[in-house]
Amino acid sequence: MMDNVLQTKLPMPYLASGKEAPSDIVPEGIIHWGVVSHLWVLEMESDDGPVYAPCVVFFDDTWSKIGPVSSLEAARQTCHRWAAIHDSTVRDMARPRRQIMSQAEATVDIEPSELDADLPGDPWSYDERIDRFRLNLVALGINIANDVLGEDRSLAQLVDALGPALTHIESIFRACGVIQPHYVAPWLARVREAAVFWLTEMDAVDALETDEDLGRSMADEVRRGNVTLNEALSRLADDILDYYKYQAAQEARKESPASRARTAMKAGADRLTYFATDVLVRQAMGGLE
Repeated sequence: MMDNVLQTKLPMPYLASGKEAPSDIVPEGIIHWGVVSHLWVLEMESDDGPVYAPCVVFFDDTWSKIGPVSSLEAARQTCHRWAAIHDSTVRDMARPRRQIMSQAEATVDIEPSELDADLPGDPWSYDERIDRFRLNLVALGINIANDVLGEDRSLAQLVDALGPALTHIESIFRACGVIQPHYVAPWLARVREAAVFWLTEMDAVDALETDEDLGRSMADEVRRGNVTLNEALSRLADDILDYYKYQAAQEARKESPASRARTAMKAGADRLTYFATDVLVRQAMGGLE
């Protein structure tokens, strides 16, 4: 039995875009998970009401179905199961998103010409009812949040990094003769609330790649070589050993290179075995789910 498993040909992860995908449900083994943005619960209409499809979304903003169209709960379960297996995230378009604040709270009666300096980004909303632009505090908060994204910092550090922009905005508000002084503090509080909300929504913490992540990534790269499980495990071991030997010579880490290599190898081997087992199960079941 073990020989059969080791000689199993692993699926090649070639699918990097929904443009290349088969029209039917896409097997997870052929997906290039390195270019997957997220998993997505898509709401669709049918004669019997709304139905839902679990989908994978690629970095080119194309998508493919990864499971049958069914109930909302079933689609969510599929997406979250695959997200856990493939270290991805889920965006649930069927789940209502919390509104930051009402439109009345977000917009205030200040025009661009009334300020002595430019605010970050383009935080102006056009109001057709009064034929004029108004300051959108939510847009302003999102603008300053986007300015601090992209750094390798924790969410708390990103929130702290909003400080200089908020101070700059406060100085612009206080220098404006149209804005009453007692409005400045509550308006700044709304700008900060919107910025923090956006940082949290964008999952702004860019976590460092762990040894487990590296092992799984290397395993997927090895699978691109059209190999058996046995061949893949051998190549994975060589790649991981070469990598951590090089890392040991380049940087000093508290944890030993050998321990880190074992951690990466276990994660990578588990991933390769997962796909080999999936192939054998599909063969035994004749393609039935």
